[in-house]
Amino acid sequence: MAEVTLNNDRMLDERESAILRALVYEYILTGKPVGSRSFVQKYSFSISPATMRNIMSDLEMLGYLKQPHTSAGRIPTDRGYRFYVDSLLEKYNFSFNDEIKIKEEMITRELQLDKIFDSITKLLSNTSRYAGVMLTPRTDFAVVKRIELIPVDTSEILMILVTRTGMVITKKVVVSANLTPDSLLEYSRYLTAELCGYSLHDIKMTIFEKLRLEKLTGLNKEMALDIAELGLIGENESELHIDGIENLLKIPEMVEEERLNSLLNIIEEKNILRGILEITMEMDGIRTMIGEEIENSRVTGCSVVAAPYKIGNRNVGVIGVLGPTRMDYEKVVPLVDYTGRVVSDLLTRMSK
Repeated sequence: MAEVTLNNDRMLDERESAILRALVYEYILTGKPVGSRSFVQKYSFSISPATMRNIMSDLEMLGYLKQPHTSAGRIPTDRGYRFYVDSLLEKYNFSFNDEIKIKEEMITRELQLDKIFDSITKLLSNTSRYAGVMLTPRTDFAVVKRIELIPVDTSEILMILVTRTGMVITKKVVVSANLTPDSLLEYSRYLTAELCGYSLHDIKMTIFEKLRLEKLTGLNKEMALDIAELGLIGENESELHIDGIENLLKIPEMVEEERLNSLLNIIEEKNILRGILEITMEMDGIRTMIGEEIENSRVTGCSVVAAPYKIGNRNVGVIGVLGPTRMDYEKVVPLVDYTGRVVSDLLTRMSK
């Protein structure tokens, strides 16, 4: 078994590593400080309780454990959890039981994107027993399928843009000209023909300019493009979905004052959680943020396990699980990673 170096401290030997992993697992399982005598008996370590106390003391000095009270056993610190999670990441697998696969099928049968997002966060919260979170794709990643312009009154037009994933964007556009229904129908056909298959990002960055340079007769192309550009102003915001906060309120340590205040901050100010998840968008693979690793002074005693999901080869959003630092990482890490792969495959298929 490989030895592990953390920061500038000495390496943990094989026995210390095994004891630390087992102790973190025991605390995640029970939520109670771990004492040396019961711990030795339960995990069949071939050492005396006195030797176990010495090893626990060493691990405490190294910053992996702490004693909540003088007479109590030990509990993991954020650093202890980090050691445990890093050990898991070296060998966890992606296999899930039939229950998860049935829920996966429920997601893939949904046709409306909002319902898909709700189903994903509900799956994560129900399976993990914590809170499921999801940062939806920004609309700039959406690929156009159809555009329709509908008259509202003499100076107002409703632009309806349908994406390949089924998302519908509607925007009212005020125009100075009095446009007939026939003109708007013609503009709709033109915009659909020219913009279908392009992402909103590409349309804004290059396609509008390219189309304006093309010569075209028999259609007020400039007016059609002006309407589309006005309709797409400001369309880029992702949405944050959360499900299962009530699960966290059933966990004793999460209703202690400091952690409860963190939860209230996250619920009331969604930009806190949005910022945490956006960090994950910038990289591939699973990311775990444990306790103080969440660099936000308003979040205490929480962990986030998150992974980006893709459309094609581009990261477009993030899914994850929010819970206490005493999270069942062995279950949650592969759950989040696996679900991210399912969502990537689904949205990539839908966008074609």
